[in-house]
Amino acid sequence: MKLPVVLRPRERRFALVAAVLIGSWMFLSWVVQPLWHQVHALGLHVETQMSKLAAVTRLLAHSAAIARAYQEARPYLEVSDDEQTRGTFLDQLETLAQRSHVQLNLKPRPVLSDERLSRFGVELDVEGPQESLLAFLDALLRLPRLMTVDRLQLSTVPTKTDTLRASLLVHKLTLQ
Repeated sequence: MKLPVVLRPRERRFALVAAVLIGSWMFLSWVVQPLWHQVHALGLHVETQMSKLAAVTRLLAHSAAIARAYQEARPYLEVSDDEQTRGTFLDQLETLAQRSHVQLNLKPRPVLSDERLSRFGVELDVEGPQESLLAFLDALLRLPRLMTVDRLQLSTVPTKTDTLRASLLVHKLTLQ
């Protein structure tokens, strides 16, 4: 039978130093480094959550102003686009014309839709005295509706001296 290997004192010291170095490397690689990465990741997570909390706190501090701004913009942000809302828009145009004492001709156009917006076009021919026509145009542009004026042509009526004619193409925009 063979005897176990007997190490001399110098070899025992080298073996002990090698075992300590290997053990230290294993401890650092398998315990300390994963813990360090986890602490770093948790620090980033905490920092992100703190910045989100600060943003929410700022929004809550300004919530009254945000609510007022939303209430002011709310009439412009219609989301229903059906025959009834288009009819209401045409009725509003006729009411504006009656209040301004101008003659109005309406020519509705087909609805154009894309993924986020639908456009209901109306061609308006308006005729009346200059003050009344400008009052109508001012009231039209002050309507609480999201709309674009694609064309506006003003001209005089040759047979009537104090009468102006305006031709407009108005698109009422509705969010979808």
